[in-house]
Amino acid sequence: MAAPDAPLCHLGLDPGPCAYVHVAAVLPIGREGTRSVRLCPCHDDRKASLSINPGRIQRVVWNCGAECDPGDIRAALLGKGVDESCLGRYGLPKRQIQPGMRVQGYDPALIADVKRLRAIEKIPRTINGKLYLMCVQAVFEGDGDLPPDPLVLLPVNADDFVALAKRAGVERRYRYELYKRWIRSDGA
Repeated sequence: MAAPDAPLCHLGLDPGPCAYVHVAAVLPIGREGTRSVRLCPCHDDRKASLSINPGRIQRVVWNCGAECDPGDIRAALLGKGVDESCLGRYGLPKRQIQPGMRVQGYDPALIADVKRLRAIEKIPRTINGKLYLMCVQAVFEGDGDLPPDPLVLLPVNADDFVALAKRAGVERRYRYELYKRWIRSDGA
């Protein structure tokens, strides 16, 4: 329900009065103007080029034939005394935050995590469980991009291999033994 001092058109009735009585009425008609086509307040308009109509989703919509920015037109209409409630949200920036409005977007860290999850799904389940843990650790330490063969993630240098095994939680007594098996098997 609208505030008591709001125009009558805001009581749930047809938005047409907003478009024609409250918004278009503050602008001059010009040479070729009509009820819904008026002179644009944002440029030197000699031939009515601003179309103002009730919207299906928005209360009022407007479009300037000279391609003026809807936000600039909104500011000019407010400057001419049009009630902000008559204009609705049209002409405001798309991502303006309102109380209770949830802003959605993407988080690069979240996208990297999804890439990592997809990379982990590609690791063959047939490899040794400890090698699998090491591959998972290598994926999480990386940027989420995975080579065509996930086992390429495991280092061939003994010190690097053992350090990765330690970070992956492989017990100390199995680290070097696992490395020897890994090198002998050529990654198989």
